[in-house]
Amino acid sequence: MRTLENCKTFGIYVMSYKRADKILTQDLFEYCTYVVREEEAEAYRASGVRNLLVIPKDCPCWNFMDTLWWTIWNTPEDVIFIADDDIKYFSYRTDKATPITKDNYRNPVLTATEEIERIGCLLSDLNLGMAYDGPQKALYCYDKEFGFKGMCGHCRWINKSGLKAKYDYKDVASSDIDMVFQELLLNRITIQPKYFLSDAGSMETNKGGVTMSRQQTIDLRLEMENKWWPYYEYDVKKNIGKINIKR
Repeated sequence: MRTLENCKTFGIYVMSYKRADKILTQDLFEYCTYVVREEEAEAYRASGVRNLLVIPKDCPCWNFMDTLWWTIWNTPEDVIFIADDDIKYFSYRTDKATPITKDNYRNPVLTATEEIERIGCLLSDLNLGMAYDGPQKALYCYDKEFGFKGMCGHCRWINKSGLKAKYDYKDVASSDIDMVFQELLLNRITIQPKYFLSDAGSMETNKGGVTMSRQQTIDLRLEMENKWWPYYEYDVKKNIGKINIKR
């Protein structure tokens, strides 16, 4: 836990499942806490994970969204950053992409951590609920420093006092994109830094078998379209979602 310039407390968390044998993300930050299940905690400790937030065995966390919301509800900080566990490095992107690595920065860990804290401070100062990076790394996707809407990448910032979205595990459309739509409905905007990205995806499937199949992904997107149409459209053939909200 740290205190931001605006005197709010801030924490960095990494959600992980069945990947104790391949710890990638921990060393990208000056500090972080892994969120793992109780039955896997010792394996993560044996792999060198320094800080753990353990989900009890009797807690019904069965999927990504369950774990995401459990993390939001069970962390003490005012603002938190939640990262996927397969991030290899972060990058700056404007007219070119510059990986935040030792090849380009004297202290990449400090650089990435301070950037993450800076975005968390901005989210808190504006009293908005949610920020997230984008999934597209192509240079042509950079058209401004910040967007107010978008698809989620591998990182999320949550300002608990400003978050308006709610979670219903019975809602078949529940997803991180659904969180974005709830925030757009109730907070008017979210924040998507387009100049700062995470590079991930080297571990496409979990050993636990919880990664969604293509058909499950399609079904979820169609449920989103059914819930949020005409503000959300999904092209099945191209596997592309579109947010039809203008400001």
